[in-house]
Amino acid sequence: MPIGGAENKTSHSVILQRFVELSGGPEAHIVVLPAASALTDTGDRYCGIFAQFGIASSYCLDIHSRAEANDPACVEILHRATGIFLTGGDQVKLLSLIGGTLTAQIIHQRFAAGAVIAGTSAGASALSQSMIAFGRSGSVPSQRMVQLAPGLGLIDSITVDQHFRQRDRMGRLMTAVAFNAAIIGVGIDEDTAFIITPEGQCEVIGSGGVTIVDGSELEYSDIHLAQRHDPIAMVGMRVHTLTHGYSYDLNNRKIRRPDLSVHLPVVLKAVDAP
Repeated sequence: MPIGGAENKTSHSVILQRFVELSGGPEAHIVVLPAASALTDTGDRYCGIFAQFGIASSYCLDIHSRAEANDPACVEILHRATGIFLTGGDQVKLLSLIGGTLTAQIIHQRFAAGAVIAGTSAGASALSQSMIAFGRSGSVPSQRMVQLAPGLGLIDSITVDQHFRQRDRMGRLMTAVAFNAAIIGVGIDEDTAFIITPEGQCEVIGSGGVTIVDGSELEYSDIHLAQRHDPIAMVGMRVHTLTHGYSYDLNNRKIRRPDLSVHLPVVLKAVDAP
């Protein structure tokens, strides 16, 4: 469940409430990993928010070193987690601390066992196999605009960018897809989430949008010819913008629109009224 960052953190949060529901609702055991954050209270703040939803337990696993990330006693709490939440901050810092450690292994084990893994902002980027580590803002794709690095590898078919439209990151996401058109680029706005099921079915929730950059029909790109920071030409790249209620199938790269028929009687009544 990648989240674009700056999600509503009140008791009425559509995104955090859905994360709790998917994690088991009243029976949920949620572990918050604030390793990406530079702030000392990030994990405790999220634990307090999740506690308001009446869950069974919430715990902040505050890892400061790879030694801690490899300590069985330190990460034992993860074995009980039905939901794991990666906070925002710096995705490079997060991977440098937990990449390839026992913590990462247990996250994969819990994911395979059905636990929900959510990440907001930097935590969202870290979920991908091919992670956007950093890059420049701008709407025009160009050479050296994005730096890719290995992520946690929970999702191998997409690469995620966050704070998407708020920070003008279209160019770097398109550049990332141009490097390898087999990867689907997913740009997630703030206060927006992209829920992905094990079967590859995705749902958009929240107040913003999700931009899909699909290179499956890419006819040509000159990314291999562009020098330094030159702009990149791409022909045949498909781009979609999806909002709350839209769904996306990662397997066949098809969009399903929300069912708006529930609004039809209201519209007809308004039209027929004298």
